[in-house]
Amino acid sequence: MAYNPITQQLASGTASDFGLWSPEQKSVAKHKVPSKVVSMSWTSDGMLLALGLFDGNITLRDKAGNEKLHFSASSSPVWSLTWSPGDQATLAVGCLDGQLKFFSTTGQPKYKERQLEGDPLSLSYFNADYLLAGCSDKCVHLMTKEGIYLNKVTTRDSWAWVVKPRPKANFVAVGCEDGSIAMLQLVFATVHGLYGDRYVYRDLMTDVIIQHLITEQKVRIKCRDYVKKVALYRDRVAVQLPTRVVLYALDSSADDMDMQYRSAGKINQKLDCNLLVVASNHILLCQEKRLQLCSFDGTLVREWLMDAVVRYIKVAGGPPGKEGLLVGLKNGAVMKIYVDNAFPIPLIKHTSSIRCLDLSSNRQKLALVDETNTVVVYDLNSKEVLFEEKGANSVAWNSHFEDMLCFSGNGQLFIKTGDFPLHVQKMQGFVVGFKGCKVFCLQYVSVATID
Repeated sequence: MAYNPITQQLASGTASDFGLWSPEQKSVAKHKVPSKVVSMSWTSDGMLLALGLFDGNITLRDKAGNEKLHFSASSSPVWSLTWSPGDQATLAVGCLDGQLKFFSTTGQPKYKERQLEGDPLSLSYFNADYLLAGCSDKCVHLMTKEGIYLNKVTTRDSWAWVVKPRPKANFVAVGCEDGSIAMLQLVFATVHGLYGDRYVYRDLMTDVIIQHLITEQKVRIKCRDYVKKVALYRDRVAVQLPTRVVLYALDSSADDMDMQYRSAGKINQKLDCNLLVVASNHILLCQEKRLQLCSFDGTLVREWLMDAVVRYIKVAGGPPGKEGLLVGLKNGAVMKIYVDNAFPIPLIKHTSSIRCLDLSSNRQKLALVDETNTVVVYDLNSKEVLFEEKGANSVAWNSHFEDMLCFSGNGQLFIKTGDFPLHVQKMQGFVVGFKGCKVFCLQYVSVATID
């Protein structure tokens, strides 16, 4: 059955016909079909009804039941189909041969065919940008609206016969063959990176957007695959995909305003890591306590094993091939690692796990935020605590002024200059950068510039 909320019609299908039920008419208008109806879906404007048949064909009908088009989708039953709410000319079709296909209203294939791990028993669009598939492999899978595979949402104990999202919310209901019903919440993590006045973040799970925070210019890179992690350093951008890492570089690294990025290489390896960092000539992979330095051709150059789990990594600058890294550990230790040196240098031993780190412009002071939400500033020469304040979630030094830093927390921005009292103003989000008179603040996936 399929309900039309625009015309208030209810369509029902049987082995030999389908009927259109309407509150205005006492009788049910029935129309013959050449094969058993196994799926049906109305367009969001209520003008077109698609019927998926057991013989692998699809018939498109108007709201009166008249056939507009009849075409073959597969040699297997069309067990699930749904119209895209964002593009009413796109019909997603799931067949019992494991194929996911897309057709236009003229019956022409629209996107690339996809082979799923199980037969798609139920298809539903999620927020217009994504597609959910409940399959015979007992899993619910998440894809883009073009069918690009993203991730497995859940694994149940039996076939996932029906999957439906809650409108205007990140919840999904799953009904299974064993009679169980589950409600799931989908959480989309923020995948991003920042260096100087450039910010890179994932968009729609398969695109990467690079934003210049001063000029507000944006560049979109279409990766056409699931973006797992991104990293940014100077003129370099690294994008981790499921089976490879793609590298991009600015056309002109001398121009501070240039936003023309070109492909600069590819590492055709499946790399597992918790954190990804890029430098001038290397990428750095972090897996729990282990740090691995790889060249841009994928060769392992160097490896470090820390005493505790790595919580935070930041490139602190340096000449190409000799950059220094700030590494914060779960046991409170802060280390400095040079990529051309096998021996980490201990900087500070803090009392709590490190959440955020930054180094002052002259590299004389270290600011950190720990898991107790306390910001602490250390003098790296004497190891003394110069400043301490509760209620912080992130911290950043001013890249132009040695004695100026800012930190955020509890809906406020705090600016500390030398020995002067704190300057406080309202601000939602996390501070991620401080350059001259501008503070860069992360609010969900967008970065706002505050003067």
